[in-house]
Amino acid sequence: MAEQDQTLSERLFTQVEQVQETSTISFAGRRSEAPVQIAPYVDGAHLPGFYRLQKRAFWRWQGTDSIEIESTLARIAVAAGPRSVEQWLDTVSEYKSGNWVFEWSQLGAEAYQAGMALLAAEPALARQKLLAAARYFSLASYPHLKGDVLSLQAQLLANKAYRQAGQLLPVPLKELRIPYNGKEVQGYLHLPRQDKVLPLVIVSGSLDSLQLDFWRFYEEYLAPADIAMLTVDMPGIGYSSHWPLVQDSSRLHQAVLDYVPQIPWVDERRVGLVGVRMGGNVAARLAFLEPFKLRTAVSIAGAANLFFTDRDRFMQTPAMLRDTIANRMGVRSNDWEQLYHHCRGFSLKTQGLMGHRTTVPLLSIGHKRDFICPESDIQALAASSRGGQALVLDKLPLFEVYGQALAKARDWLLVHL
Repeated sequence: MAEQDQTLSERLFTQVEQVQETSTISFAGRRSEAPVQIAPYVDGAHLPGFYRLQKRAFWRWQGTDSIEIESTLARIAVAAGPRSVEQWLDTVSEYKSGNWVFEWSQLGAEAYQAGMALLAAEPALARQKLLAAARYFSLASYPHLKGDVLSLQAQLLANKAYRQAGQLLPVPLKELRIPYNGKEVQGYLHLPRQDKVLPLVIVSGSLDSLQLDFWRFYEEYLAPADIAMLTVDMPGIGYSSHWPLVQDSSRLHQAVLDYVPQIPWVDERRVGLVGVRMGGNVAARLAFLEPFKLRTAVSIAGAANLFFTDRDRFMQTPAMLRDTIANRMGVRSNDWEQLYHHCRGFSLKTQGLMGHRTTVPLLSIGHKRDFICPESDIQALAASSRGGQALVLDKLPLFEVYGQALAKARDWLLVHL
């Protein structure tokens, strides 16, 4: 790799001499080596040899090349230790070859430098390279735990590349800073055009995704339909990391919804919400709480009830997901039993919402074999809306399911916005 490529990815990282490896951030002490019964179907393959859930289908859907994914994972797998947890290949503790953040950041640096070199001569190609850099740096940061120094550095580079790519759009990307409780909720506003006000969709993901993960949803589904997209991080992650995840999971999004009338390019009367995983919990929650401000909502594999209330199900949560949930709440993941009792409050049924009927048309999408959002939750969410509809997917590979779910979401938004 050229020296200039190394400078970008290593300049910040090498300033930090002693950092914690990702798997040690939210769990204190030594991990048990005893086998744990893991849910048979989660969002991404749980491989016993990896700490991180391997969301290959999602990464491919975003645009990351399959060969690149496999070759990077292979380098991580064969790297010499030491590792924070010996049985997990992706826990090489030093920032060097084989370390998760290092490997993906090198790819990010290469794509970034290529994009910057093309800025003047070929801006369209430069944008592609910068978006690729953002994806690589986002992967380096995954699962984006607060307090993970190397991850935070990768996040900074991911957002830098994304913002620069956004300036090469026909309508440049806009950054909104929305006041809330003495701080700001920061979001990216994507506009397909500016010659008329547009319907707006506020989009949020899971507790292990960043705002920039939804670029393809906008580019392929929303922009061609003349729908604007405002991305917002979930509490405890990304730009929203200074707010912990609490039972009032939708408080940041509610503040964003209140702010929409001040955004000059969008129609405040045509606003929808799309949420994935915990973002689906938020979208559904606001469908109950804000029926006069929301025109429609879409929950994709939303964590609505059973994941939080079925103890046996909750106990099958993989280590990375345990750490992610605890990290957003500002606690350790060691006492998972105690966290189960605390997390029961996230259930929309426990909160007294799911089971009543909102006037906001709610589309509930999920996979038949998903343990976070089982079929009963998919159907129950749809039944809690007077104009609700359920779409239960039972097809593999997941790569194809993403496209099917998002096309259905786009069609739903077109009808209701």
